[in-house]
Amino acid sequence: MRRSAVMRSGSRPSLPLRSRCWRNRNGKRSVSSRGPMVGLRQIFRSKFFLSLFFSGWILAGCASDLHLRGLEATGRGEHGEAVRFYLAHLKEQPDDLRARNDLGVSYLRSGQYDLAFLEFQKVLAADPRYVRAYYNIALVYNFKGLPDEEFNAYRKALEIDPGHLPTRLNLAHLYIERGEIARAREIYESVLQAHPNQPRALYNLALLYDQEGKKEGAVALLERFLAERPDPQWKEEAEGHLARLKKSRLSP
Repeated sequence: MRRSAVMRSGSRPSLPLRSRCWRNRNGKRSVSSRGPMVGLRQIFRSKFFLSLFFSGWILAGCASDLHLRGLEATGRGEHGEAVRFYLAHLKEQPDDLRARNDLGVSYLRSGQYDLAFLEFQKVLAADPRYVRAYYNIALVYNFKGLPDEEFNAYRKALEIDPGHLPTRLNLAHLYIERGEIARAREIYESVLQAHPNQPRALYNLALLYDQEGKKEGAVALLERFLAERPDPQWKEEAEGHLARLKKSRLSP
């Protein structure tokens, strides 16, 4: 049976980053042996998507010319060009926290993690309740292989905004990594109460139900997921799981 892959969070406004395996503090693939759920954690480990908040969809109508050009460059994946525009804008408007957050996003997406962290910290120094900065700092910790720090940053984000969807989804994934499956399940179920068609919650909860022997529930969730017309990669994954589950129901 092919290895399952958990979906990492993302909701607009966001930008998808490359798929990435979990790595430990030494940069090596991490396979924890703690607790009774090693097999389940390995199933959910193989790859996931990260998302970054930036302001393009929100600010297109009110950003300065330089900021808007930075957002457009970010959308094209031209992060060096985006940084140049953001820095020029911030030279004129140093207190623009949205632009500073966007600058941090471009640094992060270009692998300049320390510079990204510094910009997000500047945002939080000016506004300690800027939830997106906590979310983005958590992603810095993820790319630096610091899961405990990532976990704490997500918790801080949820203290500010308990309903922050991308944070809740990423936190659920970390609970799986930590072997706290019940907490992950609780998040996904809660998300689906508020957002019944949220694709990542549908897919990941289906995998959890499958591993817990709740085959009918897993089938129902996968069918709902496929009805959302997911990306081809995830469509293929889900169809494979669904076919296996339906076949197992027919077995004596």
